[in-house]
Amino acid sequence: MKKIQVYNILSWFGILSFFAILFASCEKDPNFREFNYPELTVNDFSPAAGRPGYQITINGTNFGDVKKAVTVYFNGVAATQEDIISVTDKQIVVTVPKTATSGKISVKVWQFTKEVAGNFTFIPGGEIINISPGFGLEGSLVTILGKNFGTIASDIRVTFGGVNAEVISATDAKIEVKVPVGGLTGTIKVYIGLQEIEGIYFLVGEEKITGTIIGTPGSWSNNPATTIAAAFDGNIATFVDGAVASGYLGFDLGAAGKAKLNRMRYYPRTGNAARMNGARVYGTNDPDKIGTTNGDLLYTITTAPAYDWNEAAINSTTSYRYLYLYFATGNLNVSELEFYGVKDN
Repeated sequence: MKKIQVYNILSWFGILSFFAILFASCEKDPNFREFNYPELTVNDFSPAAGRPGYQITINGTNFGDVKKAVTVYFNGVAATQEDIISVTDKQIVVTVPKTATSGKISVKVWQFTKEVAGNFTFIPGGEIINISPGFGLEGSLVTILGKNFGTIASDIRVTFGGVNAEVISATDAKIEVKVPVGGLTGTIKVYIGLQEIEGIYFLVGEEKITGTIIGTPGSWSNNPATTIAAAFDGNIATFVDGAVASGYLGFDLGAAGKAKLNRMRYYPRTGNAARMNGARVYGTNDPDKIGTTNGDLLYTITTAPAYDWNEAAINSTTSYRYLYLYFATGNLNVSELEFYGVKDN
């Protein structure tokens, strides 16, 4: 009996020692810290109204400086972390999200949530419905149709390839601008206050070149959705998948439709961009050279393109009836292919 009692005492002593060491190690471990967050207060915000992209400043106390701990709600719609511009202990600057609605603004910091006095008025963002024409010379008039543009011309800015254009007139549904001197082929962008709206790819001094589709017929597994027509359907979700590794696709502009090629835009097949590396652009006026490497070489893709619209400057000095992209390998894997230039008069 005495031995059993001694063993029991030793066992209890060991258990107590284990927990004493455990607690001591926890107290010394710098990774185990206890935080007491102060409750925040919110005083006001400004401005009281805004479009998507506008910056709203919220004043208060105990916001801290940890951006990830802060969430701002516009009538219950949470702004993203990307929308939160800055956080200091007394001020939060946040961008109005596109999905915001009119109503109360509330702020959450750690476990505390406070509603700001007053209502925020959400002004719906502008939207582009149509831009016409899609190409033009410097000084030509371009009409942008849409909604929620507002009516104050001075609040509206339009750029052509990054160059500011002159706004001639503005209503809530229509903006008229002139193609600026020095304007560049590229995306038209409309700025309404701090909101940026992306429009079409506009051609300054050139136009999109189209014609009768020519190229290697058929497709892998005879899939009708992946023939060469898929490269010219305006849909980046569709793609060409040729029946054989080599081939070509492009346009016959017609007997009276020759053009000088200025640029090519293309979007690779998702997951297979490397298959476009080495593809070459050719132009020819000889029907016997169509689809071969015997035409005039105008451009070679030398790297795997990005999964986005890629642009190649070409600027040929010769006008061609036949323009095509040739693949030595790669099964013609491209989602979209566009040619731009100047047609002969």
